[in-house]
Amino acid sequence: MQATTPAPNPPRRIPFPDPAKTGLLCGSDPRHVAIARRWISHSSQSGPSVTSALVSALSELHTNCLRHTLSGRPGGTVRIVLERQEFVHILYVTDNGPDTSAPFGVPIALPPTPADELPAVGGHGLRLLESLSLYWDWTGEAGGPLTVRAVFSRAADHRIRRPRSPRP
Repeated sequence: MQATTPAPNPPRRIPFPDPAKTGLLCGSDPRHVAIARRWISHSSQSGPSVTSALVSALSELHTNCLRHTLSGRPGGTVRIVLERQEFVHILYVTDNGPDTSAPFGVPIALPPTPADELPAVGGHGLRLLESLSLYWDWTGEAGGPLTVRAVFSRAADHRIRRPRSPRP
């Protein structure tokens, strides 16, 4: 009888033939969020302001997957893909589908509430994503895996440095 080698446990890199794309497959362990943050920080190949937006957005999306979808259950996964284009980064985060105990079956950015009515913890992730990204949306089938896509400007990576004018 021939032994089979089990697939490596997440997190692991997802290979792409296109060098502008890179991916990471994470598991249901909340510690994988920190690993994903470090991975995107390195993979973005961008300056600090662009990288900071990507790290914050990914952290929120990954955490949402673990809290509100089947990705947070044992054996669950979160698939993260970063596509680096000349003027934008496109971030894709895919979960394993809705958890029946979650209040929403699809990603919804809740409307702002007065400061005295804010929940003590949570409820701000997609609003933060709205403020950090140029655009975000989601795709998927009801009851199945969902992918949130967010587009981030790389304008800070392309600033033109102008020579200083001579002082009189």
